[in-house]
Amino acid sequence: MYKSLATKYRPKNFNEVVEQDVTVKILQKVIEKGTPKNAYLFAGESGDGKTTLARIFANKLNNGEGDPIEIDAASNNGVDQVRAILEAANQRALTGTYKVFIIDEAHAITSAGWQAFLKGIEEPPMYTIFMFCTTEPHKIPATILNRLQRYNITKISNEGIRGRLEYICQQEGFINYTDTCDLISKISQGCMRDAITLLDQCADFSTDLNLENTKQVLGNVTAEVMMKLTNFLVDGNEAKVFAVIETLANQGIDLKQFISNYLDFVLDLCKYILFGTIGVTSIPQYLEETEDQALNIKYTTGFENNLLWFNKLSDRLLEIKSAIKYDTSIKSTIEAYLLKTCRGI
Repeated sequence: MYKSLATKYRPKNFNEVVEQDVTVKILQKVIEKGTPKNAYLFAGESGDGKTTLARIFANKLNNGEGDPIEIDAASNNGVDQVRAILEAANQRALTGTYKVFIIDEAHAITSAGWQAFLKGIEEPPMYTIFMFCTTEPHKIPATILNRLQRYNITKISNEGIRGRLEYICQQEGFINYTDTCDLISKISQGCMRDAITLLDQCADFSTDLNLENTKQVLGNVTAEVMMKLTNFLVDGNEAKVFAVIETLANQGIDLKQFISNYLDFVLDLCKYILFGTIGVTSIPQYLEETEDQALNIKYTTGFENNLLWFNKLSDRLLEIKSAIKYDTSIKSTIEAYLLKTCRGI
């Protein structure tokens, strides 16, 4: 059976983990000294490698013997399920020194479930280790948090993602991949898993990953498209704003993802207005200060009270993100909000 690239190239050793140097160094020291704690928390954004890092840590603690027990807390979050986990934790591992439980989506555990976990974390069975992974650590009770060894997994930079994608392309024998890796690294928003999945989709279409092939797969949501949409909004040209959204929808573009990416684009324009450059506080997602693009940026932002207007646009995009999170009529909702922007409402 074909393995997805995300599965095939999931890091299996610490030296394959991208941009988590401090955490990796600490975990390696723990392994060298043989002094693991009984409960860990790996917190970070989706797709940044939390669970992968926990797996590697578990594997190294047990010298490659056996596998950790992985549990999805989203579907095993009640007090009865937690009690079953704790009962299993009291039994010695059949292989390896430690019995390791990796509990993903830990924020989904109920209050009663955490109460049941509390004693197991305070007085854990010898040689049992719990590793909790979550995107929302603020939902975990403070009584639990202050008993866990916490590691914050940082968002991966565009450069880090691009480097990993290029490595995969080299290993797989893909060609003409440089521009595609650059584009995917910018639109994946720090999520390595999403980036590799997008690369996989492009490679399924053609192993010649030239930009034209990639755009056929991912859709042509480029800086040029976003710049045009911005100019139409500035001019209050309702018909052309609707035409852009209609075109994106007809191309099969994920409109939720588009709004998220467009917000990043608008924030880059805000940085340009504030600082005269777009790469001051972070690596720009879509904008590059080439000569042609610099002229486009100056044209798009060259009007009175421009910062105020772009601040309002970024606020509007945040409203749209919230409104469409669970919406079933995403396109209509986006059009309604952008119509308000055109009319200055």
